[in-house]
Amino acid sequence: MLFVYIAAQANAQENPADLASLSLEQLLDMEVVTASRFDQKVDHAPSAVQVISAQDIRAHGWRTLGEALESLPGLYLSDTGLYTYMGARGQLRAGDYNTRFLLLIDGHRINDPVYSQSPVGAEFPLDMALVERIEYVPGPGSAVYGSNAFFGVINVLTKSPGQPGSGELAVDGGSYGSHGARAVLSTSGAWGQTLMSVSHSHSRGRDFYFPEFAGTETNGVISDGVVRNQDDERSQRLFLRHIAGDLTVMLLASDRRKDDPVAPYNQAFGMPGANIQDSWVVLGTKYGRALSETTHWQAQLDLIDYRYVGNYAYDDPYTVINRDISTGQSIVLGSRIVTKWRRHTMAAGFEAQLDRAVEQRNIDLDPYLSYLESKHDVSSLGFFVNDEFAMGGDWLLNSGLRLDRSDVGTLRLSPRVALISARPGGTTFKAIVGKAYRSPNAYERFYNLETDSGSQLTNPGLRAESIRTAELFFGRTLGQHSRAEVSLYDYRLHDLITLVGDEEMLTLENAASASTTGAEIALLYHWENGALLRTSYAYNRVRDSRDGPVLNAPRGIARLSATVPLGNGISVAAAAQHVGRRATKLGSVDHHTVVNANLLWEPAALPLALSAGVRNLLDEKYADPVGPEFVQDAIPRRGREYRVELSWRF
Repeated sequence: MLFVYIAAQANAQENPADLASLSLEQLLDMEVVTASRFDQKVDHAPSAVQVISAQDIRAHGWRTLGEALESLPGLYLSDTGLYTYMGARGQLRAGDYNTRFLLLIDGHRINDPVYSQSPVGAEFPLDMALVERIEYVPGPGSAVYGSNAFFGVINVLTKSPGQPGSGELAVDGGSYGSHGARAVLSTSGAWGQTLMSVSHSHSRGRDFYFPEFAGTETNGVISDGVVRNQDDERSQRLFLRHIAGDLTVMLLASDRRKDDPVAPYNQAFGMPGANIQDSWVVLGTKYGRALSETTHWQAQLDLIDYRYVGNYAYDDPYTVINRDISTGQSIVLGSRIVTKWRRHTMAAGFEAQLDRAVEQRNIDLDPYLSYLESKHDVSSLGFFVNDEFAMGGDWLLNSGLRLDRSDVGTLRLSPRVALISARPGGTTFKAIVGKAYRSPNAYERFYNLETDSGSQLTNPGLRAESIRTAELFFGRTLGQHSRAEVSLYDYRLHDLITLVGDEEMLTLENAASASTTGAEIALLYHWENGALLRTSYAYNRVRDSRDGPVLNAPRGIARLSATVPLGNGISVAAAAQHVGRRATKLGSVDHHTVVNANLLWEPAALPLALSAGVRNLLDEKYADPVGPEFVQDAIPRRGREYRVELSWRF
C-alpha cells in the first residue's frame, strides 16, 4: 500500500523538490574520485560504482553507514548483537571483522591497525548527518589502494563548511530508550574555514531469549535463557574539517561502549560486567597544488589511534572479569601526481604505512593473571599507477597496477584492467578483470590465548588472501526518466583466513577457497518532480572448498525503494528488502522481508526539519548466522522500532 501510494503521488506532483533535484542526465554525469584516485564521470570509472547522496540519507532516515550501504545491490548486513558486519555478493566469512573492505572518510584510511576492521554499524565514528555522499566501488581495489580493498572500497565524503556562524542543533528519540543530540557549527577567518560537530547517542537496548542457554547455571542461578538489561549502548563523536587554501585537515574522534548480551568466547551467560569499547582518533591532512594546467600534485598524511577494551565475564571456577586490550597507531604517508596529456589521464604515487606499537594484552582483573603480552610493529610500502586512455570513439581503457611489499618481505602485484564504452545518451559497457589481496592483520598474526575457559591459538604461518575477479557491466537509459543496469561477475577467492574450531578452541587458518558467480540487475525511474523509484535483484551462487553449506550466503537479495516529495516541504520514503535463506552452523535461518518507512518535513519558511521513521514496519522476526565463537546458531534482529528527530538550522 505504501509503494502504491507513493507511485500515485509521484505521478500527481508537478513541483520539483530538493529531495532528488538532479536529473537522470546529471546523475550520469556526476564525478567520482574513488575508483581511479582522480576525478572521472561515473560511467568512465573502472567499476560498477554506486553513489549514495545526502538527500538519500536524509530522506530514508538512515542512522548508520551500514543501513545506507544495505540499500545497494549485492550488499547485506549481519548483526551479532555486538557489531554489524557487511557481506558482498554472497561472501561474509565467519569471524570476519569487515576486513575485506577498505573504508575511507574524505580519502583518509579508517581501518584500524589491530583488526583492520571497517566499522559500518553503530561503531562507525562519523555522524551520518555530516555525510555529503558515499562512493562505493565494488570489486578489487588493490590496484590503487593495496590491502583490504578486497571486495570493494567505501569512501565517505563529508560536507564542507557553510556560511560563518551557521550550524544545526538536533535531538532525537525512539524505541528501546534511544535518544541523542547533535551540534554543528561553521566558522571562518583568516586561518580558513572550519566545520565542527559533536554528537552523543544512548540506547538502553532490549532483552534477548536464547534457548541454547536455557537451563545453564550462572552464579548458582539456573537461567531461563533470557538476558535482561544488558544491551546498553553509548557513543560520542567529534568531527572537525578545516580548509585553508590548498590544505585540508580532518580530525575525527569517537568512543563507543556496548554491553555484551550474547556471551561469545564461552562466557557465563547473563553475567553483569561483560562489555566492549572501541575508540578511534584519526587526524588526516592533505596538501595539493597545481604544478601546471594539466598536472596536480598531492601529499597526504594520516594518523590513526585505535583502542579496544573487551571485558569478558566468567564464573567457573570463580567469578572473574577477563579483560582483552588492543591498541595501536597507524602512520600512513602518501603522495600522488595526476596528469593529463594527449588522450591519457594518469595517477601515480606511493603509500607507506607503519602500524606502530600494536599491543595486545589479555588479563584477569581480580585476582590478576596475565595470559597475553604482545607488542609488534607492522609496515608496508606500495607504489601504484593508474591510466585512463581514450582509445577513440566512445572507448576507454583503464588500467591500474600496484606493487606492495610487506614487513616480512612478501611482494604483491595487483593489476586491474577495464575496457569501457560510454556512449552519448546513457549507454555504458564495462568489462573488468582484476586481482586483489588482504594481508593478515596483527590480531590474526600475533593473538595467542590459552585459558581454562577457552583458547585461541595464533598461526604465524598465515598467508595473504587473494581474489581474482571478472565482471561485465551494462547500463542503458530507457527513455527520458529510467535507467537499467546489469552486472555479471565471477569471483575466485584463495587462501581465505577463517576462524575455525568451536567456542572452546579456536584458531585462524588459510582454511578455504571459495567462488561466487552471480548477477545483479537494477532499475531506476526518475520523475520530473524529483520522485525516485529504485529496484534491484542480486543472485549469487557461492561455493566453498570446505565440506557443508556456505555460512551466511543468501542466494538472492531483492530490494525496492521509493522517495517522493508531497509538497510543502514534506517527503516520504519507503524501502523493502527480501533476503533469502542462509545457512548456519547447525542448519539455516529462513528468508525474511523487512519494510522501512520515513517521513521528512523540511518547511522552506522555517529553519526546522522533522524526521519520523519506522524500521521493520511489519515486525518481521528474523535472525543472522554467527561464527564458531558463539554458542548460539543465530542472533535475532530487532523488531519494529520508531525514531523521531527534530533539528534547527541557524
